[in-house]
Amino acid sequence: MLQDYVTPLPLALVVAVHIACMVASAAVLRSAPSDFPGWRVVGPGGSHWFCLVGCWAFAMLVSWVWLFVGSARHDAEIQMLYALLLIFAFGIASAWSGFYIVQLRRKALRWRGTAISWHERDGDVTEDMGDFDAFREVFGGALHFRFRDGAILKLDLHSRNAEDLAAAISQRTGFGA
Repeated sequence: MLQDYVTPLPLALVVAVHIACMVASAAVLRSAPSDFPGWRVVGPGGSHWFCLVGCWAFAMLVSWVWLFVGSARHDAEIQMLYALLLIFAFGIASAWSGFYIVQLRRKALRWRGTAISWHERDGDVTEDMGDFDAFREVFGGALHFRFRDGAILKLDLHSRNAEDLAAAISQRTGFGA
């Protein structure tokens, strides 16, 4: 039995959040992991997968409590409002993480020796580590590597093998040595 405060608009928003999570999860399942024999590949890391699964699991748990359990405390109304906000926050985080995993897989960032290659909208970009020009850290901890021809590689350090790639570039160019 649904709780009294479950009205059509909040219920529709909760359903929409979980549908977004399902769409993101389906997109992740449809996107194939990058496989390039002989290349080291940068892909989604543990934090990406934990955010996808963990945030959605928490949003589902809070949704179940919001829908069927409720609260008997004197401040139940405000508690259920906070529960609703938690559902939105964690559900949106899960969906965002799923779409980000798909983006990382499509990028197909890889390196072999001193060659770095990744996919952009215009096609594949291949750069040599020796052509590295500069880098900067952006909000969120990602690194932007700039090459002499103006190409910019955006590297999420939470990705699998990302730190190894950053170390390889640093060793090759003499930065941080």
